Amino acid sequence: MASTRATAAILLLVALICHAVAAVKVDTSGVAVADGLKFGFHDFSCPQLEKYIVKPLVAAAFKKDVGLAPALIRILFHDCFPQGCDASVLLNGTGSELLLGPNLTLRPAALKLGDDIRAAAHAACGPVVSCADILALATRDALVDAGGPSYELPLGRRDGLAPAPSNLVFTLPAPNFNVSALTKSFGDRNLSVTDLVTLSGAHSFGVAHCSSFSHRFTPAPTDPAIDPRSSPRSRPSAPATCRRAP
Repeated sequence: MASTRATAAILLLVALICHAVAAVKVDTSGVAVADGLKFGFHDFSCPQLEKYIVKPLVAAAFKKDVGLAPALIRILFHDCFPQGCDASVLLNGTGSELLLGPNLTLRPAALKLGDDIRAAAHAACGPVVSCADILALATRDALVDAGGPSYELPLGRRDGLAPAPSNLVFTLPAPNFNVSALTKSFGDRNLSVTDLVTLSGAHSFGVAHCSSFSHRFTPAPTDPAIDPRSSPRSRPSAPATCRRAP
């Protein structure tokens, strides 16, 4: 089951990094990639990047904390969705996206892993690898470690120099969005209903925050689409609270 969820998450990852908020072209290999990206982008500038820097650092971190896989894909999604995959979500300081509501629960451990990989890459090759590429690679490798299939990743992303405007950050799908709102939200980013369904499946890969959904179940389900029997009150043996993400 874990490998199935990891595969679903990878499908979403591919859609995000290859299609969202970008012009799409067909690579010489026949694969559609976002304009400006190509396979083997760092083959000469940092040939050890994927095999000897990103992969072992992610593997070591994942061995200690398997929760880094869903944490990384959430960070990548929150980075790519507002204005494209530019690592702007990682910027600190005034106007940081990390200070806005949708990003307050991004896991510090996953953010630190990205910093550790960036430091190692820059020490080995100089500042030639973008944080955006590092985030995409780290997420791919963490999902592979979680049981998903491996795949080649086009690289060449440029880092954003400023955080995304707050109005764009708040276009991230909210927990209270209905199907119409979600479909429009994804459509605005060149993502299909299939991508939406994939994201929904990928949400079972990790731990949810109680505040995102508990209001729908207590004191009783408020959404008519929810079977009343799913309420904790209808199952006395069930815990009254949900598990909180670290």
